Amino acid sequence: MADNQKSRGAVKCLFWTALAVVLIGYAWWSYTSGQMVEWYYFRAKTDGFAINANTFMSATKEKPVSLEIGKFNPIAGLQATAVKKGDRLPTNTNGVISKKEVEEGKRVKLDGDKLVVMVPMQIKEARGFKFKDTFKHKGVETNPWSGVWNVAWILALGVCLGYSAEGMTDMFGLKLTKIQHHGH
Repeated sequence: MADNQKSRGAVKCLFWTALAVVLIGYAWWSYTSGQMVEWYYFRAKTDGFAINANTFMSATKEKPVSLEIGKFNPIAGLQATAVKKGDRLPTNTNGVISKKEVEEGKRVKLDGDKLVVMVPMQIKEARGFKFKDTFKHKGVETNPWSGVWNVAWILALGVCLGYSAEGMTDMFGLKLTKIQHHGH
């Protein structure tokens, strides 16, 4: 009878461990394929231009960088795509330069069919703290279902690992008893 309990424990441990490995593999694929990034940079929060801020961080007022404006998906290199509030962002987007920022013309200006970036990063101060103000992460709205997916994934992984551990204790014949707490 003890062998039957141990073999059931081994099967239980293997099944739940395999399921945990599948969940971890799916999360790894989601990360490496760019799906998680696309969930983060999901929609435009404001009217403006979708950009990849990493491509023009070397711009200065003396040596500005020009971004070609067009309908690009994915955004590759020095490109920008006009977006309206609520539009799905193109692949490789990591920020949106708002129309307001372009109209001010201090950091970015419109020059025909080009978007000229002069100040990609500036130091600002708010509430006594200094911080780098870049175009990265600005003007983007995350996919609301990505948060639900993260919580569901963590719960599912927790269940899988919990049952796997339970199967392992059954496989080794360990009988754990709960500690009785008595109030005084």
